[in-house]
Amino acid sequence: MSDKLQLTIRDSSSGKLAIINGKTYSLLRLYRYRRMGGIFCLVVAGRTRLRADDLDEHWRVFRSGDVYLALDCRPFSYHLIQGEGSTTDAPRWPRLRSPASYFAFVGPTEQAVQTQIRLTLERYRSRLDPETAIENTIQVPDACGGPPAYLLRTSKL
Repeated sequence: MSDKLQLTIRDSSSGKLAIINGKTYSLLRLYRYRRMGGIFCLVVAGRTRLRADDLDEHWRVFRSGDVYLALDCRPFSYHLIQGEGSTTDAPRWPRLRSPASYFAFVGPTEQAVQTQIRLTLERYRSRLDPETAIENTIQVPDACGGPPAYLLRTSKL
């Protein structure tokens, strides 16, 4: 997230709070990796609607009730495993020409994340064996204590 985003994290009696551009949310998940430019995935809950405009360019926000999943699109643009210039079949996903240094995978459990890696590599026909890929991931902790995010180096795929 760039300097345009005003994000403050505070502890509260019921967990962590995220204050984004003056809007307060319960912070459920936060993944940050310096080599990827900082925060790449954020999950919050609250009555105030979180919009992509509250974040930065190339972020997408998905909503289910009062829960919002915000993703920096570049490390989640798995279609780029097929090479530069490949296009996505996801509506309203930005057309990126090159991937980030790492592809990011997040989920509710580590097993779900590993399954997501296997399915993604199969779908986009990576040369790398999924089990080898999982063994070579960088695991990024969740600031809220949830399961880690798995990062795969783009150059290895």
